[in-house]
Amino acid sequence: MSRQYVKISREEFEKFMKPFKARTSIRSVEGEIIHRIPLQNDFSIWVYSTVSPKTGYSRERGADAIRTVLMYKNRKAVMRESKTLRTTTWEKNLRQKIEDLTNRTTEYKCPWGHGLVRRPGKKGKGSFYGCSMFPECRYTYKGEKRLSEVYDPKKVPPTPEKKAK
Repeated sequence: MSRQYVKISREEFEKFMKPFKARTSIRSVEGEIIHRIPLQNDFSIWVYSTVSPKTGYSRERGADAIRTVLMYKNRKAVMRESKTLRTTTWEKNLRQKIEDLTNRTTEYKCPWGHGLVRRPGKKGKGSFYGCSMFPECRYTYKGEKRLSEVYDPKKVPPTPEKKAK
């Protein structure tokens, strides 16, 4: 079964991104247009469109796929979704990936003030809340107290020492 690839125009992609209140920029090595969706707690989703600002259309078939990345403070990649192929169902598939990443963000912070994200457990078993700055901060929420009480800006504990290997 072959896939039906489609060419995506800049106007079409921007129309799709409009409900997400995305900001655009051109920053990747490939020179593609990146859409940044602002979320709560210093998170944002970056959508690498594959659309070239020079031509106004997506790159040639098979050259790339649409990528979605959850970013923390616009500089730390926290997690990525699988690539979205530019097939006839790209809009539905991309919407689902944006929704999944949005649902992983929380309003809560670790004791050092970094945003917590919901991460999948090992072997697909459950989920847990972990620091968005992993591996620099290895804090995970284990239910020891209410999440709303974890971060207290007046009582920030010292940064844990990294374990020597």
